[in-house]
Amino acid sequence: VWTRPRLLAALTASLPAVGISGTHGKTTGTALAVAAARGAGLDPSFVVGGLLVDANTNAHLGDPGLFILEADEAFGTFEDLELRSLLVTSIEADHLDHYGTLDRLEAAFLSVARRVPGPVVVCRDDPGAAAMAAETGAVTYGTDAGADWHIGRLRHGQWDVEFTLAGRGHSYSVRVPKPGLHIARNAAGVLALFGEMGLDVTAAAAGLTSFSGVRRRFEIKARLGGITVVDDYAHHPTEIAATIEAARRGEWNRVWAVFQPHRFTRTEALAPDLGASLTGADAVVVCDVYPADERPIPGVTGRLVADAAAAAGAAAEYVPSRRDLARVLAPRLERGDLVLLLGAGDIAAVSDELVMALETGR
Repeated sequence: VWTRPRLLAALTASLPAVGISGTHGKTTGTALAVAAARGAGLDPSFVVGGLLVDANTNAHLGDPGLFILEADEAFGTFEDLELRSLLVTSIEADHLDHYGTLDRLEAAFLSVARRVPGPVVVCRDDPGAAAMAAETGAVTYGTDAGADWHIGRLRHGQWDVEFTLAGRGHSYSVRVPKPGLHIARNAAGVLALFGEMGLDVTAAAAGLTSFSGVRRRFEIKARLGGITVVDDYAHHPTEIAATIEAARRGEWNRVWAVFQPHRFTRTEALAPDLGASLTGADAVVVCDVYPADERPIPGVTGRLVADAAAAAGAAAEYVPSRRDLARVLAPRLERGDLVLLLGAGDIAAVSDELVMALETGR
């Protein structure tokens, strides 16, 4: 039995790897890169950190000359990879249980980027990534006017986003059938990287129009009685805020944010920020912490996040047990409501429980 870092290091030693990395957006970004490569007529090998909806798999061995890989910073995994090119979506404080400090996390990204012999493309809109670009001279993308690949003419739909991407003297029209500015940025980063690699950006952009998404990334789980339930893996403040912002683009009666904090260490460190990130929703419900592999920390519960959300102005409440969420929510939902299930734990199970409660009235 091999650990994941050992396996991925062995794969990248054998296959020319395109790494998609960043604190946020790397799973969706990797999936977008697969769709874009297929649009360009390629059959990429890939390993993604989530199941692709259309393929129902997270890995595929295709063309050994193009290996698209989610280069995860967790546990230092990406430090052992041999990458030919790299996309960095964002650099923020996370996984500090491994790195200890933000400085060490930033140093790890910088070390990885400096070892890449091919193009390195980073998001200029993200302060952490932009700082790395300034040190390395990496190519940038984003809505910032100074980005080498510039996102313009954004149009947000309820279930999609459109924009133009200008770079290397050309402009491309892009549409992705998933909502949100973060999706536009991730797609732009992929196309910018492909452009720097010399691939056909027009064909790659066309491939994105058929993007089906990744499980647990703004995934529609149910539509019942005019109520829509969406499941999303967002568990960091920036991710949560971006997901809620994308949801607000839709014409919903109310947006419910139902959040399960992930890990006691993360909850203890980020409770105020987690609470603030939920304030974009009309109603907020927080349950207890999903521990993952951690032991409880005295006094660290979901109540910290719920109280922080309330202090930041949200209509928030605390429901200790995840198993009680469906029972609490069902009688309060109305036609036109959107329920966002947010978190990296077992919060996804609430979708089936909620459907049953709505159908039975219990």
